[in-house]
Amino acid sequence: MNPSHFEHLPPFIKKEMEKIAEKVQPLLKKNTTYFMFGLPLMLVGGLNIAMHYTQGSLTMNSILVPAIYALMAAIGLALFQESRGLKKQIHRIGKAHMVERIKQSDIIEENRKQIYILTVEKQTKMDLQPFFKFLTEENKERQNTYF
Repeated sequence: MNPSHFEHLPPFIKKEMEKIAEKVQPLLKKNTTYFMFGLPLMLVGGLNIAMHYTQGSLTMNSILVPAIYALMAAIGLALFQESRGLKKQIHRIGKAHMVERIKQSDIIEENRKQIYILTVEKQTKMDLQPFFKFLTEENKERQNTYF
């Protein structure tokens, strides 16, 4: 959620996206770091272990090298799994902010708010389109009440 990605959005949507980005920024940095180190470690360790087994060069004297590769692969897998968990947490935080923002609206009717809340809550991924639709509807209602 880089704020530079929101440049083309209308100001009322951009403002809300910046609020979400502020909340998830620390987790996003951690997630990126874990993924950047975890995936290569997992791949390098796993591929090197596989090469040792397929070459048949595994003896009792050379067990240290595959053990190091196995350790690398295990650390990489752990970091990769942690990044997946952080990604889910980022989605939960984003969805929670969206639901809270919808509940705070005093312009949209309660039944419409409940529809938006249900739509946001039942998503498995963080799809921003229903939230954008809510913000657009809220902005139109706000403009209609002032004119």
